[in-house]
Amino acid sequence: MKARSVAVTLGALAALASGARGDTSFSGVCPDGSYFIVQSRASIPCANPHLADPSDLPPVRPYLLPRPYTWYVDQEARSPNNPYNLLETARKIREARTGVTSPAPSNASAPAPPAQPGATAGFARATPPPQTESFGAESAVPLADDELRDLVRLISLRQDAAPASFQIDDVHGASSLRIELAYSAAFEGYALATLGRDPRANHVLVWSARSAKAHDFRPNFFVVQSGRTFRPDPQNAAELGFLLGGPGELPAGEMAVGYFVVPASFDPGKPLEVFWNDRSVEAVLAAEAGPTH
Repeated sequence: MKARSVAVTLGALAALASGARGDTSFSGVCPDGSYFIVQSRASIPCANPHLADPSDLPPVRPYLLPRPYTWYVDQEARSPNNPYNLLETARKIREARTGVTSPAPSNASAPAPPAQPGATAGFARATPPPQTESFGAESAVPLADDELRDLVRLISLRQDAAPASFQIDDVHGASSLRIELAYSAAFEGYALATLGRDPRANHVLVWSARSAKAHDFRPNFFVVQSGRTFRPDPQNAAELGFLLGGPGELPAGEMAVGYFVVPASFDPGKPLEVFWNDRSVEAVLAAEAGPTH
């Protein structure tokens, strides 16, 4: 009886081991970017694979992720190959060939609206500059050097409490550009007062872009929350502007800093999805923990 009991026990263990082997699978990514899930190591379809649990695998291709329809509309509107934009490009080419110069936009500015009392705590009060294009040498929301340094530090520190960043790597996997987003109640009050925007109708988010290698940077931000979408206009300082730097080539080791304004219906205290080009990040930017001003 004892020998039979031992035999049954050994048989059960063998069956369990066989079942465990049957449930084993291998998943990961091949060097060419293709994914695999196979039943045995010998079935892996490539050499030097990166093995990973299926739940840890990144999206197959970022551009295949679902996005709001208005994101596609915005991308097409800014595409230089859009026939709508090609007509304007062709006009400029014809004018250049004939020596005709298009009239420059007027730099006349409207009278500065009164600042909101107490809205600029933590930042120096400044006279609002003209609301023209925000890509000039002077920012539409001027900051002193020490204030700019404090804001950059705040953006970095806020990543602990409310992480929201884009990490762009080159083809070798080395870091090329890092963009960080944050919310500051103090800067919001100062910026809206300086821009003459109603603080009851708007929120302000700040961002920084630091390049490890030379990178062409454009502030193509797009915001989504609860089915609503908004794209701040990079040509309108009342919606988006630079505090440091400007659009175009961002040299290695340099930084650009800026802001963008969104309607008050986009609440930074709730999950907010922000796109930059074809990448997106979702975060609660006004999380309570950590510095906010």
